[in-house]
Amino acid sequence: MTRRPTRWLTLAGTSAIAAAVALTSAVPAAAADPTGPKNVIVLIGDGMGYNHIDAASLYEHGTTYAQVAVDPAAGTIQHLPGTASQVFQSFPVQVAMSTHSANGRAEYDPAKAWADFDWIAEGATDSAAAGTALATGVKTNNGILGLDPEGDVVKNVAERAAELDKATGVVSSVQFSHATPAAWGAHNASRNDMTGVAHEMIEGPLDVIMGAGHPGYDDDNQAVTPSYSSVSERDFQRLRDGQTARTFIEDRAAFEALAAGEDVPEKVFGLAQVATTLQQARSGESEGQLPFAVEQNDVASLATMTQGALNVLEQDEEGLFLMVEGGAIDWTGHANETTRNIEETVDFNRAVETVVDWVETESSWDETLVIVTADHETGYLDGSQSDPTWTPITGAKGQLPNEKWFSGNHTNQLVPLFAKGAGSDLLASYATGTDPVRGAYLDNTDVARVAFESWGHEDAPEAGEIPLTATVPQAGEVEGSLTMSVADFGEGVALGGGANVGDKLRFGGALPTVSVTDSRSNAQAGAGGWTVSGQAADLSTGSQILRAQHLGWTPGLLTTKPGVTPGSPVATVLGGGEGLATPATLATATSDGRLGTTDLTAELNLEVPVDTRAGEYAGSLTVSLFPVD
Repeated sequence: MTRRPTRWLTLAGTSAIAAAVALTSAVPAAAADPTGPKNVIVLIGDGMGYNHIDAASLYEHGTTYAQVAVDPAAGTIQHLPGTASQVFQSFPVQVAMSTHSANGRAEYDPAKAWADFDWIAEGATDSAAAGTALATGVKTNNGILGLDPEGDVVKNVAERAAELDKATGVVSSVQFSHATPAAWGAHNASRNDMTGVAHEMIEGPLDVIMGAGHPGYDDDNQAVTPSYSSVSERDFQRLRDGQTARTFIEDRAAFEALAAGEDVPEKVFGLAQVATTLQQARSGESEGQLPFAVEQNDVASLATMTQGALNVLEQDEEGLFLMVEGGAIDWTGHANETTRNIEETVDFNRAVETVVDWVETESSWDETLVIVTADHETGYLDGSQSDPTWTPITGAKGQLPNEKWFSGNHTNQLVPLFAKGAGSDLLASYATGTDPVRGAYLDNTDVARVAFESWGHEDAPEAGEIPLTATVPQAGEVEGSLTMSVADFGEGVALGGGANVGDKLRFGGALPTVSVTDSRSNAQAGAGGWTVSGQAADLSTGSQILRAQHLGWTPGLLTTKPGVTPGSPVATVLGGGEGLATPATLATATSDGRLGTTDLTAELNLEVPVDTRAGEYAGSLTVSLFPVD
């Protein structure tokens, strides 16, 4: 499967010369680490702190793993004996992680964090900034996706994986266009522009997108009059009607069939039949009841979605990147819902187990890196007698734990990070901070850093020369030849101008001179001549795409000859045409005008909507020469 976006404008002759033109200058980059992971899988429990994991473990197994008692006034720290009951608690790399955003707390301060019970409750990151840091290695402001604080686009790990021809995907238990999955699929100044984010994700390079956010269902898996908050009506219709490159699935049976490996496509968009979350937002009062006592929605679990995603992505021999989010853990933290917090964390644990099983049966730890972590903590969950001290959570298997929520918001607590597999030692080496309670810690930007240092951040610059190909016939085989060459086009064809024309922006540029030389004899050529045609590919920047239908041209002749005719102008889609997405004629020559050298060119015209997102887009245009009998 070929996913690498085109970075060069190609002008190719079918019989003689192929030439490459850079549209954008290449940036020197660190070389990829050949020993780095083939596959990277990141699992994020949104809002999941140390105590969320232990609360679920108490209910599931009657054990805890990371409980502490801290008394700032007395200066005492006590670590309770721990038992590893979750699969990731046996991973060799176990460190803490700081989560602050660019405009929240300036940094994590270990001394202040454990000196004052209230210090960590203020100035926390949100999921957009935290997701961006995890995905790109760059801190940004709260509310921003895939952009730095100055508004510049920053590449995420999924985009880099796609450049390396790896398969990529995101899976979530909340809306697919919510902040965390969007951090690997969009670049937007506002996380609240969910339909805009959804559009960019749909048009971007991700091969698998799965989550909630179905416009035709409520939070109880019941059909309703459509409401388009997570995805626009137009994009939903395109998905449902098969007008995208992805196979669309929505009911539980389809998800389960995919997880079972039945008829696995190369690209999938899975939209569970619920509005916001798979289970957390369903009706029924659950507080005070045991987890799962309230009947659940008839939708696929996060683990089922994860297995289906892996079945799709593993088909790529180059490897894969997958992000899996237990997104509704965060929602239960905001709502201080103990019972459903346990439900969501247990569901996330099953997804982790699914990934581990896949690594050990379909891959190996020598080629796959698995990271389990959180983007931040939500709800300030602690023991029932905390403030001004920190006290352990206690409980028994099958019972609700003794715990208390101290906030309805995010906090600045360190969160746990567990890692295993190829590259995990490199990740562990980033944990240079020291916390008096949690020990060594790294920063959330280091999660992307380990992938970029293994895979490189960008491709190495291409060589400056233009590649040439030539076929030399056997002696006496032909009397002449039909060839095409392209003038020196330097660093590239830049489409400039950007004039505002009504509801669109118009850019222009000139095609380099295309020269056709025909020295064939009349006996060889017969009554025919030749034709030159062109076709454009999409232009892109990161996951943003301008379709080839937006590029048109007006052909012209630099050499006038009887029998040589320029092709008709091709209008863009905004001008009522189809653009250069399909082949269009640059020029034709009859037998009367074919001989000698003929120079051709064209005025290029790019028209896009005025609300097109800014960026330096790059694409390709192929020009081909054909003999006409």
